[in-house]
Amino acid sequence: MKRNYATILIIILAMTTAFAQSKTQRHQLSELSRTWGLLKYYHPEIASGKHDWDSVLIVNIGNILSARDADRFRKAIDDILAVAGNDTTDYYSPNTDHSIRYRNYDISWINSARYLSNTQKKKLHYIATHPHRGKNFYAHPGDDMDSAVSTSNEKPYKDMLLPDVKYRLLGLFRFWNVINYYYPYKYAIGKPWDQVLLEMIPVMIKASDTLSYYRAIAQMAASINDSHGGLWPEVFKPIAGKYMPPFNFRLIEGKAVVTKIIDSTLVHDARFQVGATLTSINGVPISRLIKTYWDYVPASNAGGKLKSMHAFILNTHLEQALYCGINKDGKKIKTVLRQIERDFLKDYLDFFQMDSKITTKVLEGNIGYVFFSNLNHQNLDSAMKSVMNAKAIIFDMRNYPREGTGTYQVPGHFLSQPEIYARNTYPDFSLPGRFNYMISNEGTAFSQVGRHNQNPYSGKIILLVDSRTQSAAEWACMTLLTSKNVTIIGNQTAGADGNVTRTILPGGYKIAFSGLGIYFPDGTETQRKGIPIDIEVRYTVADAIENRDPLLAKAIEFANK
Repeated sequence: MKRNYATILIIILAMTTAFAQSKTQRHQLSELSRTWGLLKYYHPEIASGKHDWDSVLIVNIGNILSARDADRFRKAIDDILAVAGNDTTDYYSPNTDHSIRYRNYDISWINSARYLSNTQKKKLHYIATHPHRGKNFYAHPGDDMDSAVSTSNEKPYKDMLLPDVKYRLLGLFRFWNVINYYYPYKYAIGKPWDQVLLEMIPVMIKASDTLSYYRAIAQMAASINDSHGGLWPEVFKPIAGKYMPPFNFRLIEGKAVVTKIIDSTLVHDARFQVGATLTSINGVPISRLIKTYWDYVPASNAGGKLKSMHAFILNTHLEQALYCGINKDGKKIKTVLRQIERDFLKDYLDFFQMDSKITTKVLEGNIGYVFFSNLNHQNLDSAMKSVMNAKAIIFDMRNYPREGTGTYQVPGHFLSQPEIYARNTYPDFSLPGRFNYMISNEGTAFSQVGRHNQNPYSGKIILLVDSRTQSAAEWACMTLLTSKNVTIIGNQTAGADGNVTRTILPGGYKIAFSGLGIYFPDGTETQRKGIPIDIEVRYTVADAIENRDPLLAKAIEFANK
């Protein structure tokens, strides 16, 4: 009996030791990542590109993965510091002006690190307060007018279809540090960014086959909760399957409502019709698939996740799929359909019903309607003239503006004088982690909208928005909101504004994120939150089945009050 107790005790001690060692290793790798990243962007010898900084990291990742004590870890940090050499840059203490510039700036982690020695902490603190002031080899302003971050000098290691564990961690550390120093919305991610690093380290270590690696980098891309986030080449087809359904659909309340049949020759069951509500595919409830894929989808909010999920939620690895649900007439459906290969991006506007043949029209009751993305420099004057005598104008913003004509010119019909519509932050490359804060498009003709107008439109202005209202469409909403008589009807927008920046991972993959921070003139943010809603209206399954537009109906009701 005593021997059995002794055996059990040994097993428990071994498990406890293994757990502690694993936890210790995660924290040591985390501190390695932060140290490597600080030197990469702050130390003059590293930031100028004089060393192969990837190879230095790879060697020391291997040392820490095989380490069994803190001394090996500290030696690895000493080796990194030795390669960097002395920091010869002058002391720099930034003047704190607007707090929004410093939301992401933080060097306090150095003193709170668990495994760095006091000597190492002093060296790192010195480097943090003596930053490289010249152009950074690894992160510098892009060529476009938005000052996006360019990481073009990062090695892609394209031949590594499945990087080994050291290069998988290299990819994680690269991404984590770019976000840490250059992502304007790091503070709004939803959880501490250092916690994300600790959570992702074991995920990357365990991703030892192609499929688990795809899941790992997809989860990493999604970790910033940004609808501008994405991964190229996309990995969801290997995960979910390359075959898509031969119909368009809308995900509502954990179900898929068929909105359009793409190829009727593939639908042999006459009971399968537009308006059918599907509940499962191949025996798996669609609600369960939504939960399965949730953490892999990059999006700013729940509506954005569901929108992105349309691209693969009903995908399969085989060319046939069994669908179950209820038809529009209430009868049960159970049918096998042939799946097809489709270019989702090519079908995007049709899939989400973001196209219209209508630019403007006057609805019953003298209510103007404008499908915003159809406005252009050729039709703008005639389009606005056709609705200026209406008692209210409804702008349908559930689409994507094709050019900036409507965005910058329409407000001139509503304002009596020019107005600032937005401010933005962009990276201060002289001190990574700090951001410049200024009026959007400052110094250009686009820093304000509107004009001196003695007879601006005085009726109701109504904007229709939902998760399809993203980026340029949200930006257009901000310019229209300079008018005081605007009402927003609908549900949460995508919450992703600013340009798109990409960084490179081993295997040739690229992860995207918003490169600019976008704010209303008073500093109120749009990221993740979206455009503020005045009258909330949600879609229901019944709306999709009957092809009803509850947002437009509510707008007409509001216009008639």
